Amino acid sequence: MSSLTLVLTLAAAAVANPYAPDARPVVLDLRPGAVNAVPLLPGPDAGATFADLAAHEGRPVVEKEPGSLPPGWVQLGGMVVPEAVANGAPVISPFAARPEVARSKVEGPGADDLCAYPDAVPGGVYPGEFRRGTEYPRRGTIYMNYTGGVLYNGMGDNSAENWSALAKTGSQYPVYTGGEERAIAVAQAVQADFAAWALRVVYLARPPKVLPYVMIMMGGHYSDTVAGPSGGVAPGADCEDLGLRNVCYAFVNNDSTSNQANVASQEIGHTMGLGHTEGNDRVMAFGYDTYAPIDMGFGAECTPTITVQGQSGACVGVNKCHCNEGELQDDTRTLSAIYAPPGPDVVPPEIAITAPEDGAVFQEGDAVTVKFEPWDDYGGYGWKLLVKHDGALVADVVDYNAALEFTLSNLPSGSFELTALVMDQADQTAEHTITITVEGTAAPTTSAGETDSDSDGDTDASTDASTGETDAASETGDSSSDSDGTPADGADDSCACQSDGAPAGAAWGLLALLGLRRRRGA
Repeated sequence: MSSLTLVLTLAAAAVANPYAPDARPVVLDLRPGAVNAVPLLPGPDAGATFADLAAHEGRPVVEKEPGSLPPGWVQLGGMVVPEAVANGAPVISPFAARPEVARSKVEGPGADDLCAYPDAVPGGVYPGEFRRGTEYPRRGTIYMNYTGGVLYNGMGDNSAENWSALAKTGSQYPVYTGGEERAIAVAQAVQADFAAWALRVVYLARPPKVLPYVMIMMGGHYSDTVAGPSGGVAPGADCEDLGLRNVCYAFVNNDSTSNQANVASQEIGHTMGLGHTEGNDRVMAFGYDTYAPIDMGFGAECTPTITVQGQSGACVGVNKCHCNEGELQDDTRTLSAIYAPPGPDVVPPEIAITAPEDGAVFQEGDAVTVKFEPWDDYGGYGWKLLVKHDGALVADVVDYNAALEFTLSNLPSGSFELTALVMDQADQTAEHTITITVEGTAAPTTSAGETDSDSDGDTDASTDASTGETDAASETGDSSSDSDGTPADGADDSCACQSDGAPAGAAWGLLALLGLRRRRGA
């Protein structure tokens, strides 16, 4: 989604999922200093690290000036959704509303395969059509960000670029003040909550940008976002979890380990399409005693959803799939429809560059279209393009739009090496590299002994016939950003709702490798 104002209200009061990938090809302008929708190269690592938590432990939480949600969006406890969804409208797949996304679709399980009550499901909720990378079943990663950072509003949700529809744009989100020991215990507890699915929790270091992951900001205060008072907040209405890169928040620092884990798991659950339910023994319950030392989990039966001031906010179409009624929610069935059970992933992904041909020759000013064909046996994979010009890396850009296509403009003359890289949620990668050549404008040729001058003294000159300039930002529909994620065009704050190469193994804080005793007590 390029903005939370991009909510398409359809017939029968349905709403197209506002978090689905944009689908338009990514345009990269390779002129020196050109402005692009995303940085051509990753920015340097900066800011606090997990090892720095001790220096922030015990610092007071600072309340800031409150923010505000944009028109058309409402907050229901710790969830922000479109008004139509709050009033009971089903959220449907973009295939039912946006024909342009269908060009890269793949087939997958539909309502008959996923639902206990397929006849009750509104059309367009489980259509059996997916964008590459979003197929069912999926594997996934949850990144618990304890180190804060500068977040930006106005471009939707993108965890890799620090874009959050609930952020105060350009503001520094604070570092968690609960200390390293408590942070590890909370992360272990959250991992236990999601242990029934192929969802891993990491926190020591950030996943690479190419990998889709949900990010939860741990610590801070609700006034660090545009949301109102709450213990945590998340963008809702991402039914079927099509966004894959949502950003949510848990405003916890010094609470008990169990409370911090309960709040964090609930906000993560919201990003996966779960609403609030009744019951005081499950993390998705609204209004439970958050300070009670209860180890909560996800509900395993159809439970009534909570109505707040006459509003629901639940994914009613998905609920009908699993419970036959939109006002009932089964947490575990919903997550199990999306995510695979835990277990090893031994099949590496694949990727091929299908255009242009290896060895193709272009002229300066030509636009070069690069097309991909990625594949993996589980959804949740991501891919990117690396461009080298005469041996130097000049672009390293993820296909966040899942468009399977980049357009390269304003290439200078020389040899270009184009590499497509795909990564799955087991950190397995595959690459495919081709080489193309861009030739400069040929100089005028003369016969031996001749000059370039006309009889009247004029001189012929070779002129570059085309600049091939392209406005990358307008092509992608996203606001531009500098290498550190800063919007280069000054994206406004009206909307609400980092190096990137393949890692050598899972070195970013997998809980299974820590060998630390799980702590759930206060």
